Amino acid sequence: MNLKKILKNIFWVLTASKTLNNLPDSIVFIDSEGYVVKFNKKAQECFNLDLNSEYPLKLDDFILDGLEMVKTSLKMAKPVLATAHTPEKEFYVELNASKQGKGLCVVIRDVTKLINQEVTEEKIARFNGEKNAMLVKLEGDIKAPITSILGFSQGLIDGIGGELTEKQNKYVKIINSSSNDLYNFMDKFLEFSYAESSLYEPDYKTFDIIEVLKNIVKKHASICEEKKLECTFDYETIEKRAVYTDFKAFQKAFDNIIEVALSMTEKGGISLRLDYPDHQDSILYGFAQNKNYIHISIDDTSSGIDPAEMKYLCDPYYQMENNKKNLQRAFKLGSASILIRRSGGYIDINSEVNQGISYDIILPIEKEQNEQRNS
Repeated sequence: MNLKKILKNIFWVLTASKTLNNLPDSIVFIDSEGYVVKFNKKAQECFNLDLNSEYPLKLDDFILDGLEMVKTSLKMAKPVLATAHTPEKEFYVELNASKQGKGLCVVIRDVTKLINQEVTEEKIARFNGEKNAMLVKLEGDIKAPITSILGFSQGLIDGIGGELTEKQNKYVKIINSSSNDLYNFMDKFLEFSYAESSLYEPDYKTFDIIEVLKNIVKKHASICEEKKLECTFDYETIEKRAVYTDFKAFQKAFDNIIEVALSMTEKGGISLRLDYPDHQDSILYGFAQNKNYIHISIDDTSSGIDPAEMKYLCDPYYQMENNKKNLQRAFKLGSASILIRRSGGYIDINSEVNQGISYDIILPIEKEQNEQRNS
């Protein structure tokens, strides 16, 4: 090797050392047998490394099965999860290996905090599932006392127990009204719990989608009449009315969406439209453009929702912590979005202040398609 090449190598080692010591990740160079050749400052601090120790330092000394993990990373050409240890602690790292001359360069990143967060989220999800299952099983026990209060108070108002004084009548009506509110709240709360729980059982069958939607709208006709709202329904482009999907999910989801749309609308009305997804929808949601899917849009003329609140619209957990007045609405839309996703569908809700709210739902509607998805 000539002098020029020697000087070039020395310069590379010096500059590389400075660069390596400034990197946020631990960098360790090892030979083919797993012995440590050099490392940067971050690795020294993280693993208490010392090349001047009495015994030769190996990667396995601070990474569990270190050399095997390096070989796995090389074979897969991507980072692998490994366990690191020092005399004081044990923690998780992401290890990424690459060939460096005759040896190997190992980049090690501490991911303990990220792993712990994922484990915590998994535990919370499991706890929520168990809690929801318990609530679903207790639905009858929870609703029965409220139903009794509602029934007896209504009976007193109707005069079954004899004539009430004016003051008694006033108080009994308050009890009846409050019980009715509590029943409706618990009904939506338990409905959300059921949709979210592992106990949910789908009800796949063929039904007339036009007729079912008409019946849902008809169910809320009294609200339209009271508020003098107009309700339009356009399904002219639909060629086949009989669809195959989760009937229970479909009915409950759209009942909730229409109920929310009508409750938030004071002037104008709501419009329903059925058609088939267009090319843009197929790209956006990642499916082949065909008539195996149906697109249902619901638009209202409400005052809309602040864009900052839109991402929490279907999240009762957030609403409970920040704004309880919207909690029941979140239960209804939360249930709807979960049920639509359970049916293999997509839901997109958009709103602008004073521009109303639009709900766009795309559902698979062919038997073969749904059976293949659930197999």
